[in-house]
Amino acid sequence: MAVIGILLIFLFPGSPEQDVDYHFLMARTAWADHSYFVDVWGRPLFTTLFAPVALLGFVPARFFALAISVAASWQTYRLADDLRLPRAWLVIPFLLGQQTFFELYSNLFTEPLFALVLVVALRLHISGRMKSGMLVASLLPLARPEGVFVCLFWGLWLAFHVWRSADGERRERCTVPTASASQARQRSTLVNRLGSTAILASGVAVWWLAALLLTGDPLFILHNWPATWHTDMYGHGTFLSYGQRSQEFAGVVLVIPFVVGLFRGFRSWSSSLITSVFLVLFLLHSIFVKYGLFGEAGFPRYMVSVAPAIAVLTLEGWNTLFSVKILRPLAIVAGWVVVIFSVLQSVHYLDSMIWARDAVAIDEMANREFARMATANGREWETRMDANRSIPGLIWSNGRMCIVLNRNLKDSSPVGNRENLFAQLEKAPAETVVFWDSEIGPNWFGTTAAEIESRGYQLLASRHYSLPALIFPPGRFPWIDWFFPAIPSREIELSLLQKGPRMDTNEQPRIDTNKISRKDAKTQREERRTADGPAVTRGFLLRPAFPKLWRTSCRFIQMDSGVGKSAT
Repeated sequence: MAVIGILLIFLFPGSPEQDVDYHFLMARTAWADHSYFVDVWGRPLFTTLFAPVALLGFVPARFFALAISVAASWQTYRLADDLRLPRAWLVIPFLLGQQTFFELYSNLFTEPLFALVLVVALRLHISGRMKSGMLVASLLPLARPEGVFVCLFWGLWLAFHVWRSADGERRERCTVPTASASQARQRSTLVNRLGSTAILASGVAVWWLAALLLTGDPLFILHNWPATWHTDMYGHGTFLSYGQRSQEFAGVVLVIPFVVGLFRGFRSWSSSLITSVFLVLFLLHSIFVKYGLFGEAGFPRYMVSVAPAIAVLTLEGWNTLFSVKILRPLAIVAGWVVVIFSVLQSVHYLDSMIWARDAVAIDEMANREFARMATANGREWETRMDANRSIPGLIWSNGRMCIVLNRNLKDSSPVGNRENLFAQLEKAPAETVVFWDSEIGPNWFGTTAAEIESRGYQLLASRHYSLPALIFPPGRFPWIDWFFPAIPSREIELSLLQKGPRMDTNEQPRIDTNKISRKDAKTQREERRTADGPAVTRGFLLRPAFPKLWRTSCRFIQMDSGVGKSAT
């Protein structure tokens, strides 16, 4: 599992979602702005753990994220072993067969960390160390906000367990005379057990105290509550939204044994807790997406938080199905077929995350343009980071742009929205660079590079990239298209703009939109882009280690010049 994760880190260097980049930037910025250590959206436990490794870079941070996921997988195996389930080792491939877990487990998402804390708390509880289990479970709200609801349910579960135990003791007293002193001790024990559930609030209490010490604001958590976490932020779904996408978080084929295991999940007190924790999060997110509460986006990856419970229930269902006498001889063959097919489905799922390919274009654009600027200024020795330090400001649309230029959220704050963007553009000092894309820029912030240029910024470079899928591009595996459909290429255009004097001394025509018509400005921009040469489309930085695969994944296109494929 670790080896597969290492391969994914190098084969897929980008982030499938912007959340990964923002979490990394928050962890790196926490050393400059300590409030990020207790930021609500950043998740205090996640930021605190990742802040030291974030200083080493994005790739080391991904290795740390992989270590967390591998630890969660190992604890899931130990949980299945604690429950004495046959074939406990199968939970590892069952986790890889969960498409959303496969997407997340080598990236900087908060769900795998939540899953690790949860499975450790479950193991402690099942082994009888209930107070230790509650102490670990109290960290869940610091990993993800739904941890608050899990802690509340955990407390109710323990209260019910205490009540059931006390009821059994009362029935024994009805048949066996008991001294009053013994009864008093039993009442005291009952009160102590119920009072111990307050341990579940200790994590939030530590969070509040840390926020007070770092910010001086006793209501920091309330004041820092994300503005996007409001009703109807992402609209409404149906109550069955998560059920309809269960194959994504349970596995395309594995969803069948998972459902069987879910129905058998209440066969014992220990397995009932595991089943109930899954149902709490599943129903919670279903209600949220139904009514649009807390900015619920309806992403199936949220269920990775209970991936260990899903894997254990899948194993329970698997053992149940193959305990049938007629199916028993097929267990080994069926197991290999199902596991291999499920893992391939997970690979296809990750390969279809088109945003993960943007990192290739962003890295190439940054390396190429900053090297060109250094050469133009007679500083061929200057690295990209050296050139970056000379920039007074950076405005960006994709979090990867801030990462690759070694910035943080304090010196290059996120745009936020269209109004904030225009305010930043207006107040930015001369020579501020804008790194913009044609996807997130218009869709999230309602602004294109052309509109930024019209506000007095000069276009340094604009390149169009066509980024093919790494494993399943069109035409590579036509005979399995029915099982694994071909994935189209990612089309994106990146632009670098600058306010005031240009950074380079290339004798390229400058565009003065105040003196020439808009049509002439567009013509000059196209000439300048064409002079830069064709954009290189790369298949995920495979060139050094996998030159043959890299060559088959590459295509060359001409930018906006009418030669070859034009930009869209």
